Amino acid sequence: MKTQQYIIFCFLTFYFIGVSFAQLAKCAEPGCPANGVWGEWKNDTKSICNMTCGGCGTSFQTRECLSTPVCNCTGNSHRYIGCNFGACEYPTQKTCCPPYLPMVINGVYMCGPVPKTIESTACCPQTDLFSPWTGWQLSDSTWSRTRKCIAESIGCPCTAASTQTQTQPPCSQPGDATEYCKNIPVGRAVKHQDLVMNDGEDSADLVMIGENQDGNTYCQLLTDKYGAEMEFEGVLLIMQDASGVCTTDTVFDCVNGTDGDTKRQKATFTCNGTSGNWIYDFTGMEIIRTVIGSWV
Repeated sequence: MKTQQYIIFCFLTFYFIGVSFAQLAKCAEPGCPANGVWGEWKNDTKSICNMTCGGCGTSFQTRECLSTPVCNCTGNSHRYIGCNFGACEYPTQKTCCPPYLPMVINGVYMCGPVPKTIESTACCPQTDLFSPWTGWQLSDSTWSRTRKCIAESIGCPCTAASTQTQTQPPCSQPGDATEYCKNIPVGRAVKHQDLVMNDGEDSADLVMIGENQDGNTYCQLLTDKYGAEMEFEGVLLIMQDASGVCTTDTVFDCVNGTDGDTKRQKATFTCNGTSGNWIYDFTGMEIIRTVIGSWV
């Protein structure tokens, strides 16, 4: 009988405390673990054990679903559990409160088996599970973004990198607004060209042409709604913002606003590292498409 009790005792001790210290096994199925990836059970900061020994008290514990929103978790996020598992000393009536029994754990006389902090069904995902990337941040002329290895805190490290760095702005080139903004009443599209991105900075320039060339009319006298000329030749920038609305801006005066003799002027943009879109500096709008235009 004593031998049988000893075997049961050893089994329960390993079952309850072994999971917290041993390397978790790989999950049997690829993708998200069946119950998601839960963190360890931890005592609530406001919960104070109401007894001093024997596992006789009760404390409130919570755990966090580490894999949200990549993998949803199933199960409870809180529990009430025994606490203060040191063996009660004489002259208390009981050394341990049920269901705990006196035992030596890691050389310490205490009551156990101690409840596990990680579920016995927990496993390491077959492939890396990461949180979504953070937005890009610029520091010391370098752009960087990070992501978190979801299961690392429970002993399941990831092999892929959790940080990316680059010097070029992470915002993508705006698309061609010619077809998307062809119905604006004040102008027409002439030419689409890419922004010139500045390495190690959050800025980019769109070189606007301040003269008519190659058969393209960039500068044209503006007229009022009655068709009367207004004695002003402006360079038109046609843009589509992030909400899909088309808008325009007269970037500069062809006659007086060009850069010296080059007949050029720059429209400037700032990269939004979170959205990945360029912000047109003059209006503050996030832009997804552009085209250099001409007034009609």
